[in-house]
Amino acid sequence: MELKISDNLTLKQKLDHLNTLIQDWYPDYVGFAIAMLDNDNNLYSVYRSQGYGVKFPDFIEAIHKSSRLSTLRETRSPDIIDDMTCHLPSIKHIHQTLIRKSCLSSMATPIYNKNDEFVGIMFINARIPYFFRQNLNFFNTISLIASLFINDDLNVKRSFHNIIKTILLISHHKDPETQNHLKRVAEYSRLIALYLGKRKLCNGHFIDAVYHYADMHDIGKYMIPDEILFSTKIYTPEERQIMNEHPELGYQLILKTLKQWGGITDDNLKIILNIIRHHHERFDGDGFPLKLKGEDIPLEARIVTVADVTDALLSHRPYKKPWPLSDVIKYLQEGSGKQFDPLCVEAITKNMAKASQIQNQYPDHLTDNAIKSTG
Repeated sequence: MELKISDNLTLKQKLDHLNTLIQDWYPDYVGFAIAMLDNDNNLYSVYRSQGYGVKFPDFIEAIHKSSRLSTLRETRSPDIIDDMTCHLPSIKHIHQTLIRKSCLSSMATPIYNKNDEFVGIMFINARIPYFFRQNLNFFNTISLIASLFINDDLNVKRSFHNIIKTILLISHHKDPETQNHLKRVAEYSRLIALYLGKRKLCNGHFIDAVYHYADMHDIGKYMIPDEILFSTKIYTPEERQIMNEHPELGYQLILKTLKQWGGITDDNLKIILNIIRHHHERFDGDGFPLKLKGEDIPLEARIVTVADVTDALLSHRPYKKPWPLSDVIKYLQEGSGKQFDPLCVEAITKNMAKASQIQNQYPDHLTDNAIKSTG
């Protein structure tokens, strides 16, 4: 087996090449999909080959709900279903869908990172029964190659995250008390994205990206003069205009940084830049900097907008006390369809108890030098 794949390709392009190679060698092979593990032990789809079919779920429930996948994680060994038709009608809906596509056997293999930590699962399907028993060594090798590709991608993302965290850390030398604000906004954003993902409005990759990049939303604030950024007075019109430049300033900063570095995929770059540039747009079109309206505002920005305001309302600031949960819910619902995306409001208000837990988990240690987080 000869495999020549450029390091300059994205993870999807590498996996597409791998899929084509397998198809050339084994006509009875159908395709494969890969699901990764998040911080709450939920599996979410990050890749499915063209032949695998569109019915493979973008978001998969918690791994502990599947005895097969839990066992796979514990044993560290491939799990093979030799003939799916022998398990009807007890098999899951996804397998029933695969049978209708003439997929009769299945193999699942665990994926580990460089620290030997379980991070995901590769699912492979074939048209004939007992296919994987006959070709086990080959597909064990394929799963190893896929794991290497995924680990390369994880390393790139980790390097990128380290760069961004360094930028944020340098920025926090003048504002240490807002570090937990950023953590909370990321957690609230993930809470909203998970709600939308379970309703098929976004996929697992998107959920993961929003969670990791939400804390960058206000990075442009650190390019605003200190006398404006840390002012506890009401802004003058001129100061407000300067303050409102922070989304565009952050957008330009990260765009230049990432273009210089070149280590992030286009889809992730788009999500990052959209969060930074558009988290002050309003659903009714009266926001800034571009006055986008409704679904013209990228979903990732609509999510972070609600997360950011939720945290501002729940948090203590030198100029305000935390709002009661009932008042926060009322404010968000009154702004639904005006300032906020109605679905994002629905997502956070239905999970306000979890939001309160997040608030308690990451409390602020305030000084009198706090940034106006809603600015």
